[in-house]
Amino acid sequence: MIPQAFFTKAVLTPVADTTPITISVNRPRGTIYWGGAGLNGSYISDQLTALQEAGIKHVYRGTRTYTMAVDSLRSGFSIRYRGSPIDEDWHIGGMDDNPASQFNMIGYSYGSLLAAQTAHFYAHNGHIVDHLILIGSPIDIKFLQALEKQKNIKKIIVKNLKEHGDPIFAGITQPQFVRSYPTLFLQMVRSERSGEGMGHFYYASANATGASRRRDLAKFICDHGLR
Repeated sequence: MIPQAFFTKAVLTPVADTTPITISVNRPRGTIYWGGAGLNGSYISDQLTALQEAGIKHVYRGTRTYTMAVDSLRSGFSIRYRGSPIDEDWHIGGMDDNPASQFNMIGYSYGSLLAAQTAHFYAHNGHIVDHLILIGSPIDIKFLQALEKQKNIKKIIVKNLKEHGDPIFAGITQPQFVRSYPTLFLQMVRSERSGEGMGHFYYASANATGASRRRDLAKFICDHGLR
């Protein structure tokens, strides 16, 4: 299940009365990780394990997929741009009560856009997002700049994968993104055939090399303060 905002109790005492009043305070907690288009593949569960091993105890697997093909189209033509928080319901459902001290969002590829849109939604509605981690993200530069100006998002970390041959990067223009499609397709095919994550799919292979890369990524994330 994915964490939803849970309710804690706050006790207030009016000045003119000594009787405490109990109200509900909405406090989202925990860390959510979204993977690439389709949100499938064993690498996602392994990344969750790596994050837990690195010290992020309350970490959950994000959902919201419409098949790999539709997710890919959404990545290229809609959710990489900033939308109104009321255009789509970005609530996170199924929260388990937990004592996590932070509210963090981590996304890889398509998942980075889900993370960005969800962070935008919660921050706009007055919630504190402690960390937003965008990995191999095709987010539009204006959307990224808007997130950086949002005071309720305390820290944004962008991890591009250019050094691994990924043609996608945060701030990519629409023409650049379209031109990247042939390279992305070849990287996907070669990654599937060889079992080695190539380029944009650097963290998505199911073998031991991929597992090692995911643990390096988990350490990188924890080194930026996620708990």
